Formats: sequence, C-alpha cells, structure tokens
Amino acid sequence: MFGVVINGGAECSPTFFILVMPLDTACIFVDGENLRHSLVDLFHNEFNRHDYLPRNADWSGFFNHLVKQSGAKVLLRAYWYVVDEIDFFPSGNWHKDSEIRNRVLCKHEPFSNELRMLSEPSKTIKSREMANSVLTEQRRMFGKFEGWKRIQNAIAATTDLVEFRRAGLIRYDLFKQRLHNEKAVDVYLATDLLQLRDIYDIAIIVSGDQDYVPAVQAIKNSGKHVVNVSFKERRGELLPGGARRLNQKTDKIVEMEYADVLKFMRLGTRPAGNQAKLFNK
Repeated sequence: MFGVVINGGAECSPTFFILVMPLDTACIFVDGENLRHSLVDLFHNEFNRHDYLPRNADWSGFFNHLVKQSGAKVLLRAYWYVVDEIDFFPSGNWHKDSEIRNRVLCKHEPFSNELRMLSEPSKTIKSREMANSVLTEQRRMFGKFEGWKRIQNAIAATTDLVEFRRAGLIRYDLFKQRLHNEKAVDVYLATDLLQLRDIYDIAIIVSGDQDYVPAVQAIKNSGKHVVNVSFKERRGELLPGGARRLNQKTDKIVEMEYADVLKFMRLGTRPAGNQAKLFNK
C-alpha cells in the first residue's frame, strides 16, 4: 500500500492523502469449451482435436503469462469450468420395446425413410441393427467423455493452482453424432466471479462469451479490475467470436500472440514421466 498526496495549492486548501492499493492478486476464470474451441481454431493443422487438449501443454507457464500481462503479481488460483455430465438423445430404454424402438428411430429422417421401405420381418431386423449402431455410438462417446475427465484430472494433478469446476451437462445427439451447447457452466463461472471477488484484485477471463457481460459489470462496480483474454491467429488477426461486447466492458484486453500460445501448448511433443502416465490411465 502506498499514498498519494494531493494539495490544491491555495493557502487554506486542505491536503488529501489517498491510499492506493496495488493490484497484486489475480484469479483466472477459464471457460473450458471456449478455450478448447479456440485452440482447435488456432492449431487445426498442428493439434489433433481428438486429444481434447494438448497433452504436453505448459499450463503453469500459460497462466502465469496471463497474470503478468494483466498487471498482477500473484496468481491465487485458475478456475477451469467444464461440464459434469453428458446427456444423450435418445435416452433411456427405448431400444428394448419394438414399438417404442421404431417410433424413436423414425425421429431420424434417414432411418425413417429406410424403415418405411421395409416390411416384416425385415423391418424388425433392420430396426435392431439401427438400434445397436446407436447404442455402440453411445458407448463410444461416453468413453470419450470419461477420457476428457481423465485429461482434466491429469492437468490438475501436474499443475499448481489449477482447479477444475464441474457443473451441468452437454447433450450429444446420437443420430447426428453432434454435441450441443453446454448448460450451466457459464452460470457457475459467472457466480464464482461474483462470490470470489473479495479474494482477488484482478479477474482474468478466458472466454469469448458475451453472456458474462452482466457479471463483469457487477464486479467492476465493486471496485475490481477485469481482464479478458483473446487469441491472435498466425497472420495476426484476432480469432472471430463473440468477445467484442465482453472486450468493451473489461478494463483491459490481453491479446495472446500465436507464437506465444504455440510455445505454451508445446504441440508435437509427448507427455513425459508422471504426466504421460496420468493422461493414459
């Protein structure tokens, strides 16, 4: 803490002594899916998206770099927000009853068109084959999701001050084999921004989601500084996304250079030692 003396100059003017607190401490709030998509977009040639995240990344270096660029001195903790569960469509025991099975399968137009052309017993045989293919995809995707959690646990085990915060779910369409938007994760992040504001001086947000604007304004109103992180492509342009409104509300923007992100992600190298064992469990 240090003081600044302000004197109006007139003989009878009072002298004011203003206490100024240095902005020492920072907490980082990472929107997990937003970060992952940014890395895929940045390194679509170098990064195998099936790995979920770069397996040998220097997360400590990455987060400490963000703290330094934000103007803070101490990283208290990096909170990393990810989904807790995966929800499948269709769900339940729809495949066990032939009538329900056919009704559910017909919600997918390609299956519906194929089944409509068949008569019994070929229709029943085909519907069972279709159901088995859907269930196989469900098992595959569930295993993949559990693998994501193992990677998250490996990062937390090998990186100081990183805590994964799990909430909500993400839906996976088994017919279209496509993930939908996650639910509740952004609410958890915004809630922590507000609830933890008494422990940090600077909140560093790693996200391009404009839904955080109200929470950012609220913590600014309580006297805290807010920094948002954006990423630059190889050619120097910012990644496209929804960060414009968020950037307008924050006190500062940290624009990560492509070469710096590449350095911290350490793409093309293999995990070593205990980290490799944790990732491959």
